[in-house]
Amino acid sequence: MRAVKYFTLAASWPAARDEVADISLRVGDQVISRIADIEKRTVRDYFRASSIGLALWLADNWWRLRWETIRDARFPSVDWRLRHELNSASGGALWPPVMIYSVGGRIAFAPSVGKNVVGGPQSYFDFKIGMVSAEEYERELDAFFESVLGHCARMADGETLQNLIEQIATERRDPELAAWRRLEACLGFDPDDAPDEVIDAFVKLDAVAGEDGVEEAAHAQPGAGSAQSLGMAIEAARESRVEIDLSLADDLERNWNLPRYANPWQMAEAAAEELRALIGVPRGLLNHTVFGDLFKARWNDLKSATATARTLPYGARIGDGRKYHAALQTIASHDRRFELARQFGDAVWRRDASFGIVSRSKTDRQKFQRAFAHSLLCPFSDLQRVVDVNDPTAEAMKMAAKRFGVHPSVVRNQLVYKGYLPFENKNDETEAA
Repeated sequence: MRAVKYFTLAASWPAARDEVADISLRVGDQVISRIADIEKRTVRDYFRASSIGLALWLADNWWRLRWETIRDARFPSVDWRLRHELNSASGGALWPPVMIYSVGGRIAFAPSVGKNVVGGPQSYFDFKIGMVSAEEYERELDAFFESVLGHCARMADGETLQNLIEQIATERRDPELAAWRRLEACLGFDPDDAPDEVIDAFVKLDAVAGEDGVEEAAHAQPGAGSAQSLGMAIEAARESRVEIDLSLADDLERNWNLPRYANPWQMAEAAAEELRALIGVPRGLLNHTVFGDLFKARWNDLKSATATARTLPYGARIGDGRKYHAALQTIASHDRRFELARQFGDAVWRRDASFGIVSRSKTDRQKFQRAFAHSLLCPFSDLQRVVDVNDPTAEAMKMAAKRFGVHPSVVRNQLVYKGYLPFENKNDETEAA
């Protein structure tokens, strides 16, 4: 029996000599291409459009779709939308209102900004953000390209598409060129558009930050100033007097009973629960002494240390894979606890990394850090014992935050991501996926 794929992008051609195809797009159990024809009173799971037009758009933007993330889901830039919103493709078709972008090891399919799913003779059904592994995404696009070329190679633009796909394949096979293209995309540049001095600066910093650290930095602050910011973050970490030992992260067995397509929040909650069991504090507040012990440090030292990254776009740590100097951004006690918890979470996500950053970006690595800090400092299993989750008042959430030593937003976020409070904006929804 053939296994059902989690992600499908398929085309079929009603006419043998026509590039127009019936195209379906599905992620998990969501059919993103489901459309209602109001006049005919029918519903179908495909849209009709130029298969070459779609293939050209996917190929033209291959590197940015695969590697560039989103900074602000509420107000993405015009340039970003042109590269990531399917309805920016040419051809005059009624394209599905979907944004496609990377979060690292997964690809997101999210409703477009300002999408219109009602009105007109045809309208798409609403859908929620869906995620697919990057490997499966690449395989399915390769299969789609092959299918389109098999049908349309001799048609108008068929040769153009063939040449473009061959160029992408060549770039992907060359490790050095692929790394260059990846970094350009993370920075928000089209191929060959990134300033050479920026890429060269990152190449030099790779020896300190590593490939993963460089790409996280590029996601955290895209654009021409990204390498300079990374250099300053490295220097701030080296100068910091905040010394933390993250070796306890290696003691987690990670035998988490999670679904196949677990998201960072599910993984982080399981990791935080295991860590609490490991240190013998399965419930309640982690007092300052216990919290400091996680890092083999005194809380007073951690609290009083200068925030050497306070004016930088993100914080960072640098060390030998176990002991680190951390450049922190926060000053208030509850914020510093949260930031340090994120540093510990990053050590869980990326074992033995000698460098890591704590940023506001939307990559899975940063999502995991934030979710880990939420669950470690304010476990939902504890929260629901002190707050009526079905009717959480502002005062009750404020009191709970004080009880757990966190900012009130941590309590609210826990309730949002568990479905007890609504998402306030697209950023909230993106964070939970």
